Amino acid sequence: MAAIEFDKSNLEDAKKALRDLPPRKEEEIDPVTLHNEALIRMDEDATVGFRKLNYLLSNPPFPPETFGNLLLLYCKHEYYDLAADILAENSHLTYNFLSQELFEYLDAAIMVTTSPEEAYRKFDNLSTQYIDRLRKLMRAISAASASRDKDAIEASRIEFDEELKCYIPVLMAQARIYWRKEKYTMVESLFRQSAEFCGDHSIWKLNVAHVLFMQQGEKFKDSIRYYNPFVQKCGEKNILEVAAIVLANLCVAYIMTNQNEDAEEIMKSIEKEEERQARNNPQKQFFHSCIVNLVIGTLYCEKGNFEFGVSRICKSLEPYDKKLGADTWFYTKRCFLALAENLSKQMLALKDETVIDIMEFLEDIENNGRDTFTKIEQSKQQFDAMDPTCASNTVAFEARQLRQVFMILTE
Repeated sequence: MAAIEFDKSNLEDAKKALRDLPPRKEEEIDPVTLHNEALIRMDEDATVGFRKLNYLLSNPPFPPETFGNLLLLYCKHEYYDLAADILAENSHLTYNFLSQELFEYLDAAIMVTTSPEEAYRKFDNLSTQYIDRLRKLMRAISAASASRDKDAIEASRIEFDEELKCYIPVLMAQARIYWRKEKYTMVESLFRQSAEFCGDHSIWKLNVAHVLFMQQGEKFKDSIRYYNPFVQKCGEKNILEVAAIVLANLCVAYIMTNQNEDAEEIMKSIEKEEERQARNNPQKQFFHSCIVNLVIGTLYCEKGNFEFGVSRICKSLEPYDKKLGADTWFYTKRCFLALAENLSKQMLALKDETVIDIMEFLEDIENNGRDTFTKIEQSKQQFDAMDPTCASNTVAFEARQLRQVFMILTE
């Protein structure tokens, strides 16, 4: 049941199905269940997921998908060296458990950081193979449609969808190479070339929206056209099912095209739905409104409007016990450091009310961030207040340091 729900992208239902199983020690769990647990819980704790998959690989027999999934997940999390080591140490498994296309994809992915040009060439060769097959299948669908052969149409469409499912990751891997170099026009060009096959695919549409957004200017209007359907599809009551970054980018695009009312409407819908769900599930954390406010606040800070930008950032972390964490604090402090830099260069002056708000905010963060580490990988470690290393790596310590900086700059 868990595997079926996972294949349907129903991650929460898959987790629920696993929780319904009787409790057992890890060494007593059968290989298939252990493999499924590793995949389904990767988003919660990737370290545990990798440990389980490596355990399976070292203790055969294991599900045939284990080897390929471990390599793909290492590449997804950008642990390319680990993927290369696993591939080299288990070369005997390559022929039994990896298809030729998957091996070529992994071979190219592992080279992305060390030799991006060669990686792109390999991805391009693989992409050409998929495009040739997709074109043949499109011709087969057209021929079957002309002869009104429903069975042939259905069979060709299923095969086309399977090929497209394999082609999309290759296309995105190619695009990422240009994306890393901030060559967004090249990414857009690459996507336009693939529109013939991918134009109706949600992943393609979403990434087109992202690359248009990153080019800013007149492209903001185009990004709205691609982002909007994702929000409209879910509706106001299910708005939290839309990725937070999609909502944040859409709000920014609205603001940058003088459609502030549309941005405010989305933000109100997010806050309303978070409040409703929080009443039903008080323990659950919601970060959509936090991320949207952080992105908007950062935008205004970049544009030099620090007073409004900082006010949005301060609002984004309320309530602190639910929104303050290593990642949210990272983006918060970047804006405060940028503000401090501008103040030190005497490039701007702040109103007294803004200074008071900043001081009160940083004091609140100090009081609420004593047990919150500034690095995500430290968050699961045991906190020891007597350990100077622990104390200096907390949000409270950095907030106190920032407050002292602003006291000096504004006195």
